[in-house]
Amino acid sequence: MNISLLFRKHTPLSEDGLPWLDAGEVYPFPAKRNPTGAVRISAILVRSLLSILKGYVLEARCDGDFVAAYVKSRSTPGSAWCLWSEGDLLIPHGSNDKLPYHVGILAMIQALRNPSHACDLLESYLVLLERFKDIGMDEALLPELVKVADELYYYFRFGDALPVEANDRLFGVRVKTPEGRSSLLETWSLLDLLPLNHPSELKHVLKRESPPAIAGSLLPIPVQPPQVIFKPEHPKGFVGPQLAALTEACQAGENILLGGPTGSGKTFCFQQVAQVLGRTVIAIEGKEGLLDLDFLGAILPKPDGSRSWIDGPLSRAIRLAWEERILLFIDEINRIPQKQINLLLTAMNRKPGIFCRMLGMDVNDRLDFYVMEIPMTSEILACPAANLQIVVAGNFGRNYSVYTLDPALRRRFETVIEFDYLEPSQEADLLIERIPALSPKVVEALVDMAQETRRMLANGELPGCIDTGSLLHWAEKCCRHTSVTLPAIMQDARLTWADLVCGRDHVGRINEGNFKALEDYLKSLGIL
Repeated sequence: MNISLLFRKHTPLSEDGLPWLDAGEVYPFPAKRNPTGAVRISAILVRSLLSILKGYVLEARCDGDFVAAYVKSRSTPGSAWCLWSEGDLLIPHGSNDKLPYHVGILAMIQALRNPSHACDLLESYLVLLERFKDIGMDEALLPELVKVADELYYYFRFGDALPVEANDRLFGVRVKTPEGRSSLLETWSLLDLLPLNHPSELKHVLKRESPPAIAGSLLPIPVQPPQVIFKPEHPKGFVGPQLAALTEACQAGENILLGGPTGSGKTFCFQQVAQVLGRTVIAIEGKEGLLDLDFLGAILPKPDGSRSWIDGPLSRAIRLAWEERILLFIDEINRIPQKQINLLLTAMNRKPGIFCRMLGMDVNDRLDFYVMEIPMTSEILACPAANLQIVVAGNFGRNYSVYTLDPALRRRFETVIEFDYLEPSQEADLLIERIPALSPKVVEALVDMAQETRRMLANGELPGCIDTGSLLHWAEKCCRHTSVTLPAIMQDARLTWADLVCGRDHVGRINEGNFKALEDYLKSLGIL
C-alpha cells in the first residue's frame, strides 16, 4: 500500500466544511507516538473522522481480526460495505492508486474491536467526541481533530507497535473493490457502534480495558513498550553484534558513524538494516576530487537549451526529508575533500524552529530543523531534523585516511559503531554458509591464513591483510578450481589478495619474500 496517498492533498479542506484546516500546514498537536512533534494531517483520515462523527457508519461486523463497515456515502445517495480482510482493503472505488476515506473508518472499527490495543487513539477520540457534542464542527475543534487524525494514522499503520518500518502492518496490503464480498458478512459478528457517537458508552469501553489499580499506590502500572523484532530478510546476512546496534540507533533516529578496517562489513551491515527498515536511502560515495555537483548539485543545461538547478544527493535528501524520513548514507567519508565536508557540517547544525522563523521561514517553532542555503541559487532548503538521519562510514587508520575527520563533525554523531573482522569460528561458519561445497580442510586453512595476516599487519610485518571480502573471493575461486593442495590454493591467492597483503617491490612486482613467508606458514599448519 502506498502510504503517500494519505497525504496527497495539500490545500484547505473547504469542500469538507473545514476552511480552517489546511492539509498543507504543519500543526503542533501530535499523537503520542509521533517522534517529530509535528503533524501534517491526512485529508483522507480527517474525512474518515467526519463520517464517523456524523453517524455515517451504519453497521459494523467482525470475524476475528477482520472487520467490515456499512457506510453511508458522503457525496452520493446510497451506502456500501468496506472490508479489511486477509491482507486486503476492499473499498468502494478503491485501488492501489486511490485511497477513499473508508480506510480510516476500518481502522477505527478495528480499534473498537480491540480497544486495549488502541487506547491512545480511543482516548483522544473521546476528547474530540465530547467537544464535538458541545460545539459542533467549529474551528475551536482544530487541536483535537488534528491530534485524533494523527493518532488514527499511527494506529492504522502500526497498530499498537512502535512506529518503525519493521512494524509497518500496511506493507504489502492491497487496495481493491469489494465485489461479491458482502454476502460473506452474514456469518460475521455484529459490533456495537454506540461508543463511536456516545461519549458515555466509549468511557465504559475504555474503563473496561484500563489496567487494575494497585492498592495503596498512586503510581500507574508500568507498561512495557512493544518489542521490535529485527528479522533480516536475507538468510545470508551480516554476522556480528553491530547489526543490532545499528538497527536500534536507526530506529531511535540518531546520526551514526561506522568505523573500522576495509572489508569488515560496514556498508553491508547498513544495506541490510536499511532494507529491513524500508526507508528511502540516498547515498554518497566518498572519493578524492569530489565536486559540489556530486555533493550539493549544480546549474546544468537542459535539452531545450535553458539551464536549471539539479539537486545533488545532499540537497535531494534535505528536500525529501521535509515530508518523509530519509537515510543519507555517506561511504568513505574520510576521502571527501574538506570543502564538501564543510557543507555537511553546516547542514548538520540543528536550528530551533523559533530561530528559523526569525530568518523568515514558515516552520513549526517547536521543532529543530536542518537548514542549508544553495549558494548558486540562494534557495534555502530545510527539513525537520527528526526526518533526516545521516549514517557515515570510513576507514580511519593511517593506511586509509586521505582527510582527517573534523572533530566538530565527529560530535554531530550520537552513535559510533566499531567494526572489526570476525572471530575464526564465525568466519569459518560464514565460508561454510556461503560456499557449502568447499572442503572443511580448505575452510580451516583459509581462515587460519586470514587471521595470521591480520596479526602480522598489527605487528607491522605486512603492509595489508586478508579482509572478509577478499577471503570470500579467495574461497569462491578455490571452490571453482577445486583447489585442495597448497600450491593450488596459493596460486588462487595470487589471483585475489597477494598484492594487497604482501605489497610490491620498487619495480612493481608482488613482494615474493612476504608471499613465501605466508606460504610457509600455511604449510607449517599441516592442514593440507
